[in-house]
Amino acid sequence: MKKTIACVAAGLLLAGAATEPSATAAKKKNKGSVKKEAFGKTEDGQKVHAYPLVNKNGLKARIITYGAMLTEMHVPDKDGTLGDVVLGHDNLENYLDGHPYFGVTTGRVANRIAKAKFTLDGKEYTLAVNNGPNHLHGGNEKAISKQVWKAKPAKSELGPAVMFSLTSPDGEEGYPGTLKMEVIYTLTNDDELRIDYLATT
Repeated sequence: MKKTIACVAAGLLLAGAATEPSATAAKKKNKGSVKKEAFGKTEDGQKVHAYPLVNKNGLKARIITYGAMLTEMHVPDKDGTLGDVVLGHDNLENYLDGHPYFGVTTGRVANRIAKAKFTLDGKEYTLAVNNGPNHLHGGNEKAISKQVWKAKPAKSELGPAVMFSLTSPDGEEGYPGTLKMEVIYTLTNDDELRIDYLATT
């Protein structure tokens, strides 16, 4: 049985356009951009990249391929000065050492599954145990928040965007069915960070 789930999170609706000189200069210089930067390697040698997004107003966001994770979001204060409002780390090593799911794309399931078991269509499935006797946020090292996603700039009339994709095979962390996922981050020129999710199994 094939199922497709799509949802949109339009978050961080930012108040007003900045009018201070620093923000105005950034707006004139920036028409919106997506870049690709090195962000380190995982313990097994996989390269991790960061994708900084800058919209035409000079707002900035950064997402990395490890966990399709938002690591920075720079927004203006009442004086128009940009500041990062995302709690996180400056380097990959600190994320690999463990963190409380800062900014990640979580799954296959967010939250806990009691005793790491569930029943679907009359069949019981046993999942990875990683929270006492329970299953939390998709499991252990193969949870989607701990994998390196593929990424590429995405076309959008709304503003600079990047698309992340990942395939989780049947049985990974105990879950049934192959799951194909796409997550698109768009930093709109209306100063919104929009996140679109698509999952098919």
